[in-house]
Amino acid sequence: MPHPFPESRDAASPAPSDPLGAGSDAAPDSPLDLLRRWLDDLVRRNALEPFYVTLATSSTDGVPSSRTVQLLEVESDALLFTTNAGSRKGAELAATGRAAVSMYWRETARSVNVTGDVVWADDAESDARFARETKAVQASRAVSFQGHPLDDEAAQLARYAELVAADQPVTRPDYWRWFRVAPDAITFWEAVPGALNRRLHYAKEEGRWTRRMIQA
Repeated sequence: MPHPFPESRDAASPAPSDPLGAGSDAAPDSPLDLLRRWLDDLVRRNALEPFYVTLATSSTDGVPSSRTVQLLEVESDALLFTTNAGSRKGAELAATGRAAVSMYWRETARSVNVTGDVVWADDAESDARFARETKAVQASRAVSFQGHPLDDEAAQLARYAELVAADQPVTRPDYWRWFRVAPDAITFWEAVPGALNRRLHYAKEEGRWTRRMIQA
């Protein structure tokens, strides 16, 4: 359907790169290559927090939940994230092995929706990535357990300050881990003010990506 709102990006700014109007034949074979191009374009135009996305999970009986998280990296075959594995998010990722990711950027009037399998990083990788974090970030992850009741904030803050000030390195808690969403479907959406919006859908079939334009 036609986009019902005024064009959200600044009319004086350059048009977004890699438009979908060229059709599916002009798109790269891998949707993750196109996602990186769209993100690079957002960085060049100083978009506001382009790497903060919505990660959706569900319980084994189908109760959904979602939250805003930071997309750490777009790899060749997966999206990289980190989390408290004992939180509701972490428990649902482990229980179902599936997740969905949604991204929207006002500056380019575009969005991307991803579904895929969850692949947990092993302890060695999580240790290495935790060691590269700043001490303040390490300490915050060591003292705050996502979703648990906060009974004594002063005590929690005191423990945080103690870890930050200590000479010893902060050890990664067992529950803090990295994970990937390995996509099996990705849909790119692009607003076309005054005309029909565009969508390009990728699906992974027998290990290979297929792509086609679909109605918006």
